[in-house]
Amino acid sequence: MHTDAHLSVLNLPVPVTASGGRTVVRGQDAPLGRVLPYQRSRHASLPTRVRAEAPGWSVDLGAGGLGDTLLGLGAVTAFTDAFPASEPIYRGPRPELFARCRLPLRTVRGVGGSTVSAEGPGQYMFDAVPERPPTWLDLRDDDLVEVHAALPMRYYLEVEQHLGRELPRAGAPLPTFTGTGALDPWHIVFVAATSMPSRKDYGPDGFDEIAQYLGDARPGPWRFTLLTGNDASLGQAPGRLDVIAGLDATDCLDVFATAALVIGNDTGLTHLAALTERPDGTSPQVLGLYGRHSYAKWMTGRSNHHAVATPFSQMLAHADRCPVRDQLDDAVWGNASDLRQIPPAAIARFALQKLDGR
Repeated sequence: MHTDAHLSVLNLPVPVTASGGRTVVRGQDAPLGRVLPYQRSRHASLPTRVRAEAPGWSVDLGAGGLGDTLLGLGAVTAFTDAFPASEPIYRGPRPELFARCRLPLRTVRGVGGSTVSAEGPGQYMFDAVPERPPTWLDLRDDDLVEVHAALPMRYYLEVEQHLGRELPRAGAPLPTFTGTGALDPWHIVFVAATSMPSRKDYGPDGFDEIAQYLGDARPGPWRFTLLTGNDASLGQAPGRLDVIAGLDATDCLDVFATAALVIGNDTGLTHLAALTERPDGTSPQVLGLYGRHSYAKWMTGRSNHHAVATPFSQMLAHADRCPVRDQLDDAVWGNASDLRQIPPAAIARFALQKLDGR
């Protein structure tokens, strides 16, 4: 009896696929979120804030993983949009990576966490804490709602309200990173690196099955690369995968630039793939695989960054919940958060749609 009731709560499609870009839905279909105190889409006035015209500011990107750092740049973009005369400086352990960032940053190597700051009179301090900002809902009219669920835009709108100054971007406020190398339209990169291999990894066997399906569905000179973390034991991955273990994030940019499509776990390197920009201004299509975190939140928000999500991830997205902040143990929901329950064929079919521009 309890099992039947439990399953009715999780009566969600398995899996869901979501294309990147802006999200406008009817109010009845909107996820739980906080309504903005002004109609942004109609350029309504923000509540007035006392502010300097050219202040100093600092964004603490934290000492977490690469993904937290990259998505926190939504707040950095907000400050550079608000104060374009700023001369921001990155300080932290990834100066080589941030030297490839399209923001005009000076970089300084530092220990501990990453910060981006600009000098000036006074000082705005902003901590990019992923668990804090809610999904923001912008009421466009009596029927339609724009949903700002991606973490970078949550930060951007938080800064906008803090400053009391309308900022120019409608979505996807992250800067891109320069990748070199020529596009190979038959090159697919899989990202197997993850901070939690036992719970957030689709696994080499799963990625190999996706590769097999792609090869069968569309014969051609496919080339498949599997990027792993520092574990070189995966050097003998199954099937047709060419494994690269422990590659620095900066060097991954050049691998991503050659790929037509990247499929990866919900992890920092997958986010970086979505932010990679080739010299001609194009970027790879990217599919993130979401198991135990909200697929709507842990996204760049860019139109080339898409999601495939488990029922548990969908539930978190609809309810705007966080397993860290809300202390949710996804094991309670059985296999609802298990990435391996997503059929490789479903991921491959979605991948082919994105390769075809659909």
